[in-house]
Amino acid sequence: MAPVKILVADDNQQIRMLVSAALRSLGHELLMAVDGEEALKVANEQLPDLVLLDVQMPQLDGFEVLSFLRKRPETAGVKVVMLTTAAQTADKKRGAELGAIDYVVKPFEPKVLRSVVERALEF
Repeated sequence: MAPVKILVADDNQQIRMLVSAALRSLGHELLMAVDGEEALKVANEQLPDLVLLDVQMPQLDGFEVLSFLRKRPETAGVKVVMLTTAAQTADKKRGAELGAIDYVVKPFEPKVLRSVVERALEF
């Protein structure tokens, strides 16, 4: 069985490092992207099982990335969890409407993130 691939798309290096540290114990392959354009490139090339997607990123924001992922047949079914400081009800609603399966607000507790990731992978 191929290892699970998780793409972490966030422009903040510290957040990418925190997510990596929180998820390392799960044994999945972690892919990183520093902006929306790179997130799409990595997703199209690597076809991850799950994307942890920040909303506020340069180039393309997380909602735009999610929309593009849903339009392409190869990535339309990828599981996406929004991981962001954009915690307004409207943001959460927009993410759900675009197809995000969960929404984690930063700052996050590592064990909460692990739980959300495990649940998303079973979804």
